[in-house]
Amino acid sequence: MSSKEIVNLLSTFVEIPSVSSEPGRYADLEKSAIFVKDLFEDLGLTSKVAKSGDGKPAVLAQTEILPSRKTVLLYAHHDVQPVGDMELWKTDPFTPEIINGRLYGRGSGDNKAGVITHHQVIKNLIEDLPVNIKVFIEGEEEIGSPTMEQFIIENKKDLEADVIVIADSGNIKSGLPTVTTSLRGLVDGTIVVEQPMNAVHSGLGGGVVPDAFMILSKIISSFHNEKGELQIEGLTPTDAEVFEIPKEDIKKIMGSEEINLFETDSYSKRLWLEPALSVLAIDAPGVDESINLLIPKTKAKVSLRLPPTEDPEHAMKMLEEHIKKNTPWNANVKFIPESKGSGVVADPNKEFTKKLIKEFREVWKTEPAFMGVGGSIPFANVFTDQFPDAELVLIGPGDDEGNAHAPNESVCIEDIEKLIQSLINTLKNY
Repeated sequence: MSSKEIVNLLSTFVEIPSVSSEPGRYADLEKSAIFVKDLFEDLGLTSKVAKSGDGKPAVLAQTEILPSRKTVLLYAHHDVQPVGDMELWKTDPFTPEIINGRLYGRGSGDNKAGVITHHQVIKNLIEDLPVNIKVFIEGEEEIGSPTMEQFIIENKKDLEADVIVIADSGNIKSGLPTVTTSLRGLVDGTIVVEQPMNAVHSGLGGGVVPDAFMILSKIISSFHNEKGELQIEGLTPTDAEVFEIPKEDIKKIMGSEEINLFETDSYSKRLWLEPALSVLAIDAPGVDESINLLIPKTKAKVSLRLPPTEDPEHAMKMLEEHIKKNTPWNANVKFIPESKGSGVVADPNKEFTKKLIKEFREVWKTEPAFMGVGGSIPFANVFTDQFPDAELVLIGPGDDEGNAHAPNESVCIEDIEKLIQSLINTLKNY
């Protein structure tokens, strides 16, 4: 394993602007997929670009499959987020630079470093493989993996494995190897308020009729109490041990020392194991466009993160019941359910993960941490649905300084090297 090779490969990879959400970048996505296909093909793997329907190009690769060996599937994704506001970048997002041991560029950590990690692991094992290895590098993770389920169904034989290693998580901080043990689920939908009235002047109707904003405000305020605790009944937090994030680190993530946080016994459990509702958008006239009218119609998009073990069907029902129960003044309100997805629990006491934890201790010279992820990763629960007997392992080279999805994304090269070595040792002993 060579640091120079890791940097060169990752740099070349980052230069390809494989933004999956921008239609004009489809040629770059294809270029990125071919780059990945060639990476694994050059190691001697059978490698191909594949997609389902009008989905984005993914890569499937595998070594020779021997029935006497266990099979390990290595997952990462090659698509990246848009760059956002260029003025906030200190470097060109698609011209990688090394600064203080970190490689900067869009997709460097999320998730092209995961692809290079898998490549280097296989390269170091290819002459004496201890297991069958399959590789799946997705091309649409950053847009929610819309064709993932169909893709897996169509390519199930190429993806079946005893262990699925997903290198799209990360470490709590650089230098601290971390195993992700849970992902929250998600349900969302739109609250629609439509009062049977005209948009009348506020001097004519104000004070005698509840307008749409008054109604929506009352519903939104019902979701939380003064302590910030969610008031939707029937949702049960998941019980698990987690690494405790200090309050100061939470403020750092929010980007402000001045931010006021809710008081809670455990910020980690609140973020990773408990439900959380956010209002994502409200349809309303802008302040600069305001006139003295009572608004009869409005709507709001709400997103409810779920404890990892919560049933999304049940949670959607509880959300809808809460909205009905807290609709004031017999107003005309409806809730339109939209997307939903299950959370994931990855058991750290299973065979492969236990061996990996041992190697983390040996390679990193520190005690590993365990964390949950407050967000949802669509492909992870698809894997668990389609391959319920496979051991799921969630790791990655990212960290709290990596700015995934944000300007100045970066990844620590030394952490990539240590992750590669840990996986090599684990596979040798599996």
